[in-house]
Amino acid sequence: MTKKGKSKEIAAEMPNDVSRRRGWQPARQVADPTSTKLPTQRVTISLDQDIIAVFKAEAFLGGPRYQVAINQALRSFLRDREKSEAQRAAETVLKALDEREVIRKLRRVIKDSAA
Repeated sequence: MTKKGKSKEIAAEMPNDVSRRRGWQPARQVADPTSTKLPTQRVTISLDQDIIAVFKAEAFLGGPRYQVAINQALRSFLRDREKSEAQRAAETVLKALDEREVIRKLRRVIKDSAA
């Protein structure tokens, strides 16, 4: 096996987040994530037709290729799932505070409680 083939095999076996593992050290060189391609592995999965249609339509309208978009959606789901409940609650409150109607209602509640 070539050196390049061996490194791809090792990279495929590594979990995405190794920072919590014993013996982990930060990289000596940092790669630019916009130009670095992560190792991929070809798989065959069965998805509902409507799901594939949505991703293909987005790709047709100028988004990323549908396989890339599906990968991004899965990665986003896994990242969000790891967030703590407190982080989710804080993000929900911050998003709500951006909405004018919510701010109006909060002001009304504060005004009514002060009276």
